[in-house]
Amino acid sequence: MTDSHAHLSMFPKDQRRLLLDEAQEQGVSRVLVPATGREDLEEVAHLPEELDSGVFAALGFHPHQASELDSGWKAKLEKLLALPGVVAVGEIGLDYHYMNSPKEDQLKAFRWQLRLAQEAGLPVVLHHREAWGDFVVVLQEHPGIRGVAHSFTEGAEGAGVMVGMGLYVGISGMVTFPKGENVRAAVRACPQERLLVETDAPFLAPVPHRGQPNRPAWVRVVAERVAQERQVTLAELEAQTDANFTRLFLEREKPA
Repeated sequence: MTDSHAHLSMFPKDQRRLLLDEAQEQGVSRVLVPATGREDLEEVAHLPEELDSGVFAALGFHPHQASELDSGWKAKLEKLLALPGVVAVGEIGLDYHYMNSPKEDQLKAFRWQLRLAQEAGLPVVLHHREAWGDFVVVLQEHPGIRGVAHSFTEGAEGAGVMVGMGLYVGISGMVTFPKGENVRAAVRACPQERLLVETDAPFLAPVPHRGQPNRPAWVRVVAERVAQERQVTLAELEAQTDANFTRLFLEREKPA
């Protein structure tokens, strides 16, 4: 099984190996770790070498830190993408909930990183919150972009929009929340070959672990609920989402 989105860099260094060992005991053999910006970019870039062959990295500036993506950090990001185990640009996108960076800076950083991903032949890990309209418009400006809309919340119709663009839909622990019917609707509507499962650890711990720091091992809980919603076996869901992860992140395209 694969956890397609876990912020291992947000855990103390002495806990990371233990978290991976715990995940392995639950059958979770691969974890994708996204960066969020200047505070963890270099650390995340080196995690695949430091931790395990099953750990992969996505490097980018989260919309919260979009204002900090200056020429120096752009050059560093471009350089770090060449490191072993770096398989994507991310976590990137738009977040109009907190507005930690002005909208103009978010849009500029999002567009630049999408172009960077296409030039490098890499997929993207996408974040969006209360920015759906602009999010879709910017993605439409970059036809052929590959990637996943992580921790997806835009329901069945939104899932259709993402799939129509050739993107994948990432399902987090919110699928288990009592008020998560929008996520469950997306699960039921999305073709199984376009689904990924994730924890977004340490955030969004699934029921029955709410209130605790999330961990990669609990992606199994997410997968169990997704399988239930789709009326398939857990084994079938695991096999499909593992294959989807491999296709998206590990079968690299030639740079543009």
